[in-house]
Amino acid sequence: MKLNSADVRIPESSVSVYDAIFRRRNVKEFAPEPVSRETLERLFSAAIWAPNHRLTDPTRFFAVRKGSAMRKRIAAAAWQSTYDGVANPNPEQKRRSADASRDRVLNAPAMVYVYSLGGDNEEVTRENYATSCCAIQNMALAAVAEGLRIDWSTGGLTRIPGLAGILGADEAWTMVGVVFFGRSAAAPNTRRRPHSEVVTWLE
Repeated sequence: MKLNSADVRIPESSVSVYDAIFRRRNVKEFAPEPVSRETLERLFSAAIWAPNHRLTDPTRFFAVRKGSAMRKRIAAAAWQSTYDGVANPNPEQKRRSADASRDRVLNAPAMVYVYSLGGDNEEVTRENYATSCCAIQNMALAAVAEGLRIDWSTGGLTRIPGLAGILGADEAWTMVGVVFFGRSAAAPNTRRRPHSEVVTWLE
């Protein structure tokens, strides 16, 4: 069943598109407040309207509830994967790094793995991946409207051995990242080059 854009119920918000774009931040430290399933459902509803001109609906989401057996299983796998991957031979350093990975998984208020499906050819596969990246950006902007921030990671937590099998994802799918959601523990700030330095006007 396909949703009709004319029938979509748009959540009320006082946050403008420009507010969301300029206030969106990737943060590492979250306040302990939980993120409700209802809030995540609204973010997912925004995600699926990412640009997708072939209408392939390529993005798959795996929401891992905090405190669940699955979250604990992923945390344990993350600990072992990090411990095994630390180049420093010092066991204490390896344990500190592994503990940090485990705690990042266990403590995040909300956690979602995102995959992109392959296409019939390389071009469609690339387009699908771009759509899935846009889907995460949609979620990041909608999160601002919900008073939340995200941490979109493509690091070690996306390369845990056997992760697809743990989640129930297809091994052939492309990992787009793991996204954490929550209220920022501090006021996030960052910097960018002005757009005038990266735009070329052609006559």
